[in-house]
This record gives sequence, structure tokens and C-alpha cells, in this order.
Amino acid sequence: MALARYHMRNRRHPLRDAGLLELASDDLGACELLESFAGEGSASPQGRVWSLRFEQYEPFLQLVNHLRRWMNEEQSRAVRCRITYEDSAGDAYEDEAAQRLEKNAEDGTYEAGLAADGWAPIGYLFANVGGDGIADLILNRRFTSYMQPIVQPSGQSIGYEFLLRPLPEHPPFRPAELFEKAREAGLHSYLDREARDSAIRLAARHVPQGVKKFVNFLPSSIYRPSSCLERTFGAIREHALDPADFVFEVVETEQLDDIRHLNDIFDAYRGEGIRLAMDDVGEKHATLAAMDRLKPEYVKLDRKWVTGCHADAGKQKYIDDALDRAARFHGVVLAEGVEQEEDWRYLAKAGVPLLQGYLFGRPSPVPLPASAFI
Repeated sequence: MALARYHMRNRRHPLRDAGLLELASDDLGACELLESFAGEGSASPQGRVWSLRFEQYEPFLQLVNHLRRWMNEEQSRAVRCRITYEDSAGDAYEDEAAQRLEKNAEDGTYEAGLAADGWAPIGYLFANVGGDGIADLILNRRFTSYMQPIVQPSGQSIGYEFLLRPLPEHPPFRPAELFEKAREAGLHSYLDREARDSAIRLAARHVPQGVKKFVNFLPSSIYRPSSCLERTFGAIREHALDPADFVFEVVETEQLDDIRHLNDIFDAYRGEGIRLAMDDVGEKHATLAAMDRLKPEYVKLDRKWVTGCHADAGKQKYIDDALDRAARFHGVVLAEGVEQEEDWRYLAKAGVPLLQGYLFGRPSPVPLPASAFI
């Protein structure tokens, strides 16, 4: 598994917090730029090589920001990078990548961006949304969280979901696009962690104890639960918040096939007294079968099964099935995307205990009371 020591450029493999970054180029202009902030490089078959060790991800992002701002397009094409980790042994993601590389070596093929020696064009780290570098957005926290109420069928608010949004004074972005681009660059571990921290900070300022706080997370961003989540747990403790008030949601956009890894993540959260939810069940990878295997404390039904459910027998059957299956492991079902009073009335009659949607309130920078009438 020696090949696993290199970072594998693959959207399922996030960059880690510490490692060795190597930069290489044989382009004169690019070499002069690299020498201006990293000193004299050493000769190698890759050209001149500079080695820079980082122990935290903030200095790494600062370096990426610097290179993105000062390199022109021609120079960025002429620079390659490689990231090496010292502690990759036994990591499921890197072991998987190594196995794929060994198979590729046997048949003489390689996936795009997945080279056996770990080298890749540096440009992939320069991912951006709307012209803003993702590394810069993460490093300088150019985003905030909005809150949307979660209510009981009576309309009584019991909590809020925290949703990532751009800062009002900065260029807008679509959160889904931001996370997609971050995954492509391997930066999603850093982004996801900062997004969780943003929600915790906002909760500490605006949401009292005893009110549920739903926060999204990307399973692929947590390559090692024991270390990746420690900052999140530390932030909850630092702000003197009750972990039992938090519910962390597995987003539906990622494959949920590595049940062992997901269970490790769930165990780490539950070990701190935090509850888990599956987001958008019934959409993409968040199937009822995955719900049965993971047994989250909360099951959030995707809006496609909720919108118009009062007049759709097929949607009603799906909702009943979800309620029945969740009850087997004492999961609480939450219907998302409730916008019509008729759907609200049907869901309440069907026994869905929690609801969320524009009918009760839109996402807001401060927690607003549920707006629906009883």
C-alpha cells in the first residue's frame, strides 16, 4: 500500500490537515515566482522542486491563495504539485485509492488526475465560484449561516436548520456549487468544517438551550472521525452549548455505500451526545434502504415526496412506508419543503411529527418564529 502515501486527486478523497506539499516546474518564469517566496529549489527529474511542510490547513490555504493570485495562466499550467502524508496507513479512502492505482498499473491505464507518482497540475487547487477562489472563501470565512424553523404539526417551533449562505456584502454563490467545486479540489474537508463552526457560532449567539440545532455535514470530508470532528466538538464545548441540542445531517449528494465508515462517524457524534439525521431521504443516495442500515435518530423526507402529497396516493404510500420503517428503530420523521396548507394538514393527519418549509418560515440570518397559522 506504499502508493497510498500520496494524496489522490479524487472527489471522494479530501485533503488532510497536515502533510508535505511539493511544487515542481521547469518553466523559468514559474521557477522565479516559486523562488520568490520558497527560496531555492532542488534539482529533480520533475525540474526544480520546492518542499513545504504544513501542520494545519490554514497555512496551506494561504499558500494556495498566494499562488493563485500571483501565477498567470501559463505559469499555473507549468507547475505541478504533490501532497504526501506521513500517517496514511490504514485509512480507508487512501487504501481504496492505492488498490485502484495498483490495478491501473497492471493494465497500463490511469484515471484523469490520478497519477501513480502523486503529481498533478496545481491548477486543480485553484477552484473558484464566481471568480472567487474557494481557498480564499474558506480561509477568510466569506460565508455565514441562515436559520430555517423546524416545527411540530401544531406550528410550534422546536428547532432550526442552519444553511450556508454568502455574506451580504460579498459576491453571491450557490452553496451546492461551492461544495461541488470544493470536492473537485479536495478542499471539502476544510469547507465542511468551517461551515459547521459557522453554524455553532451562530447558534451560540442566537439560539437558546433546549432548542434543536440541525447542521449538515459531508461524510467524505471526515476521513478520520476521531481527529476531523474534534474541532467541531471543541467549538460546542467552548461556547458552553449542550451537545444533545445538536443534530448533524448526512447530506444526500454523496454515496452512502461505505457503511462501516459512516457508522464510525455516527459513533463519534453519538459518543459526544449528538444526534444524527439523514437529509432528503428519497433523493439520490439517501434511500430508505440506506436509512434502514444507518438508523439515524431523524429522517428528513425529501420535498419531492412532500409537495402535493395531499392529493397523490403514490407519495402518501411512500410517506407511510418511511414512517413505518423509521418507527422500527425509533427514528423521528421530518417532512421538508412544506409550502401548501393542504400538505401540512395531510402530513399532520398521517402522523409526521416534524415539518419544515416556506409555509413556516424562510431561512433567515436571525431565528424567526414559525409563521404558519394553526
